[in-house]
Amino acid sequence: MGVIGLMFERIIVALKFGPASLSALKKGVEIARLTRAELHIFHAMDYLLQDLEANDPKLIEVKHETGKRFESDIAPLVGDLQNVLFKCLPADPALEVCKMARDIHADLIILGCHQLKEKIGMGRVDYVGMTILEKAPCPVMLVPLID
Repeated sequence: MGVIGLMFERIIVALKFGPASLSALKKGVEIARLTRAELHIFHAMDYLLQDLEANDPKLIEVKHETGKRFESDIAPLVGDLQNVLFKCLPADPALEVCKMARDIHADLIILGCHQLKEKIGMGRVDYVGMTILEKAPCPVMLVPLID
């Protein structure tokens, strides 16, 4: 059964703004477009910022810079796809992705899989990815880095 045979209503892409995440985002956009799913893009800012008040100038600045980066680097990849939501906040990335998946009743979480160039045949999942794989309330798709 191909992706078209699966029905997804809500998909989360965990975004780090790196090459592996961009590969995952491209796959998320493709699947969301095919299935007309909502695409939730989540970026965890430095979890140490979570101790700051919402009106703290440092937190406001980081959120603003993250929003600008989303608009310049990510929005063009999303294009005219409807039902796209972007969320960023200071948090433990793995735990927040799993919490978000439970809260929105996500059908799929998509993660980028890092690959080492010297071991191209071996994919690598970092601590965040492993934690999501262990705690996710829905299926998780690992997408290899595609140059």
